[in-house]
Amino acid sequence: MTFTLFGRWQIRVLLLATVGILFIISMAVKSSSSIAAQTLLTLLYLGLFGLGWDFCYHQLQRLRWDGDWNGLLQLGGAVWEGIFLVTVIKIVGLPGIDIANFNLLGFIGFYTSFSLLSSIVAHSLLRILSPYSRFNGGQWF
Repeated sequence: MTFTLFGRWQIRVLLLATVGILFIISMAVKSSSSIAAQTLLTLLYLGLFGLGWDFCYHQLQRLRWDGDWNGLLQLGGAVWEGIFLVTVIKIVGLPGIDIANFNLLGFIGFYTSFSLLSSIVAHSLLRILSPYSRFNGGQWF
């Protein structure tokens, strides 16, 4: 299925709002609230930057002969987004995220777990819950 840009945005926001928030709630139970707040801010920045990246991905996808991404390109996009976000946090800094207390290993664990979980949900559960969205380019409405 080839996603439309609006379909990409809807799926990204839906996954961040469901899988991401549930992931943060499970983290907040096990760790301090300051770590959960930092993770929530990181997730929000991931979503904001992701909307821009989706625009770039959509333009690149149109250049491919089949007009679609395979799983390896999706994995490469996730790795690129993680590297980009860490670079911006470490070099430029983002409001609300403490650079001095930024835990790189914690971020890698969170981002890897979140990316894998959201990919599994997107390729299984969302297709079960909304079987006709694939005819609309991933759009739910």
